[in-house]
Amino acid sequence: MTFPITPDYESFLRTPAVRHPNERSRLILAAASVWIAFGILLVIALSLGGTSLLILFLTILVVAVAQWVILRMWQARLLGSAVKVTPDSFPEIHAEIAELRRKLDYHRPVDVYVVDEVPGKMTVTSLLGTRVLLIEGGFAASLQEDGPAALRFMLGNFIGWLKARHGRLNLSVIILDRLRYLTYVVPWILPYWRCSEYTCDQFGYLCAEDLHASLGVIARLTVGKELGPGMSPTGILEQAHRASGHPLTRYAELSQAQPHLVKRYVNLVAFAGAVMPVDFERFRAGLDEKGRRILRDLLLQTPHRQSHGAMPWQAA
Repeated sequence: MTFPITPDYESFLRTPAVRHPNERSRLILAAASVWIAFGILLVIALSLGGTSLLILFLTILVVAVAQWVILRMWQARLLGSAVKVTPDSFPEIHAEIAELRRKLDYHRPVDVYVVDEVPGKMTVTSLLGTRVLLIEGGFAASLQEDGPAALRFMLGNFIGWLKARHGRLNLSVIILDRLRYLTYVVPWILPYWRCSEYTCDQFGYLCAEDLHASLGVIARLTVGKELGPGMSPTGILEQAHRASGHPLTRYAELSQAQPHLVKRYVNLVAFAGAVMPVDFERFRAGLDEKGRRILRDLLLQTPHRQSHGAMPWQAA
């Protein structure tokens, strides 16, 4: 089987197509709910008198200053307990980050540290001009063993997250990030966080320029580095299909800030089908008949189909 020339991945990084189709609507819903809640608090404070209003603003100021001080202390501790990524300490990782920042046209300063253990393998923090990316050393080393594409997917994922924050409604995004502890009180802000995860995966895939390697990283995050490479795509698609039709599984996702990993897998395949048909057809060609049938059913449920029109298999 022959495939046409692959389109330019980098060109898609400068277009709205890189974002998940539902992200902006979910952001508007989340931001509106937060501003309405703040407005209600403001009205209540005004009704109680000037002293209550002053207390409200002082509380917000104290919380913001306290978070900034805590972040600065944490960053200072990293200088003594972690290794900062520089051209001298980790030249390969530093070069990859520099190239990805160029691709994403993101030039704000980011401090990158390598530590022994990191929850979720990699984390990013951004508050009041301080941006810190933590990478688990063992995880980064294992990704490098698989080739540059896997590491680029993860780095592009998080740098893309920073890039996505500096669009419209930036103040609302910052406030939403600081309200993660209110997820059970304000559950309607969770859909935005889930959509932002999909957007980050899409950034990472376009940076990696390799769908197979990008899906491999998601598989590794699901079952670990030992079993990840041996996971069957058909098996993952079948489980994603079962999860999409199981009411309790769908309800469980509604109560968390991150989508199920199997849904991230499917979303990335659907995104490739929408913007990179060559990669999609290569992935589809590697499936058996059962996998292709399940994939067709799953694609019918994705927002990429509604926003970008027919998928390649539909045109075929």
